[in-house]
Amino acid sequence: MILRRNHLLETLQDNRIALGCSLNESRDPGMVYAMAAAGADTVFIDQEHNLHNTETVFDLVAHAHAAGITPLVRPPQIDYAWITRLLDGGCQSLLIPHVRHPSEVEHLIDLAFYHPGGRRGVALVGGAGVNYQEVTSATDAMRWANANLLIALIIETPEAVEALEELLLPGVGLALVGHGDLAQLYGVPGDSRHHLVLEAQERVRALCAERGIAYGVFQPNPHLIADEVALGAQLIVHGGVFSFIRTSVGNFRRTVDEALTANSTSELVQPCGGPSAHR
Repeated sequence: MILRRNHLLETLQDNRIALGCSLNESRDPGMVYAMAAAGADTVFIDQEHNLHNTETVFDLVAHAHAAGITPLVRPPQIDYAWITRLLDGGCQSLLIPHVRHPSEVEHLIDLAFYHPGGRRGVALVGGAGVNYQEVTSATDAMRWANANLLIALIIETPEAVEALEELLLPGVGLALVGHGDLAQLYGVPGDSRHHLVLEAQERVRALCAERGIAYGVFQPNPHLIADEVALGAQLIVHGGVFSFIRTSVGNFRRTVDEALTANSTSELVQPCGGPSAHR
């Protein structure tokens, strides 16, 4: 059997830095290949805030694997149907939002891992979950699936911050802070630099370091990425299709406008010896 390795998980386990970018609402697989060609390590596919259906996600996941970039998929909730189908569709890295209680994480691990780590529904019939290979040993395939599964939690509720030590259980490989939701639930919407949010981020960062769990951040400002890495961030989720298009088209628009303005100005100022000098 030639089963699929989780390159994002390997990067994090090797204490290397991974860069992720979001597809936003795009369903274009070409965007996935472009991100891979540009050097991204993972493409973030979001089913919480976007309208991608499961079939579209499966297609994007397949293209991501073909492009050599790891898909990181966020389901909207912890649910048997969501978790099982995403894993069976080839998603080896799941980013879980809005966790609040340790029981939710225990349930998630139970759904996502095969024996002995959990009780994931067995799907070893040669589909995307096993890289379309014929499974000759169920125990080997289950062991491989467990070893290449990345479970990531977004810490974005006050309850999660309070229960952090019980949330970061064995089986959780990555944790990120959701500044937007956390700020809102702390009563300071939009203030991601509020001391409550920063203190929560520091708690997450410190406990991840203590337990050998990778720590990641959503960082839209490229000028702050070096600071995040210095503080221990291994996964940087930066930008996506929306922001890249806005930035690129905006820069192009400014370049064109500056050229037009300069050309218009040059037409108004006649050089010495020009036509006006011989009137």
